[in-house]
Amino acid sequence: MSQQTQEFLVFELNGMNFSIPLSTVEEVVPSNVITAIPNSPEFLLGLSAVRGKVLGVIDAARRYGMKPGTRGYFMVCLVRGNLTAVTIDRPVLAGFMSFRMLDKAEIASLPLDGTFNKKFITGAFELLEKVDDSGATRPTGTFCVQVDPDLFVSAEMASKIGEVA
Repeated sequence: MSQQTQEFLVFELNGMNFSIPLSTVEEVVPSNVITAIPNSPEFLLGLSAVRGKVLGVIDAARRYGMKPGTRGYFMVCLVRGNLTAVTIDRPVLAGFMSFRMLDKAEIASLPLDGTFNKKFITGAFELLEKVDDSGATRPTGTFCVQVDPDLFVSAEMASKIGEVA
């Protein structure tokens, strides 16, 4: 088993685990009041104030083609260079994690929501659990789909959101 370690934020949407590099995340906070932006795409919910900053708010579940989740939290992260609030159901884990990358066949067999748009997948992995001080690990059966936060919006839309915020 090829084991790797990397820093991720694992978050949940509609019962599925997703991950993004922790280096792109500023913080995760409880969701807040959102002011709608007229004529914006369905997944762009509007603007919200987070710690005194006005940020564009993207609904991750809708962007991925899934039904809206609970939107309990904002994952404040960099999306194409702009600090953006992305709604997630809940954070799961953050920090260095041991994992095993999945191959294409294993990714294809994941029980993904039927409406999930697979163009957002950059990879997938299974979390590993440390079993002793020698560094030995074992599979946990917990799978995460890797996504790239820059794929939430096009470069053109990112610049427009940045202008509004």
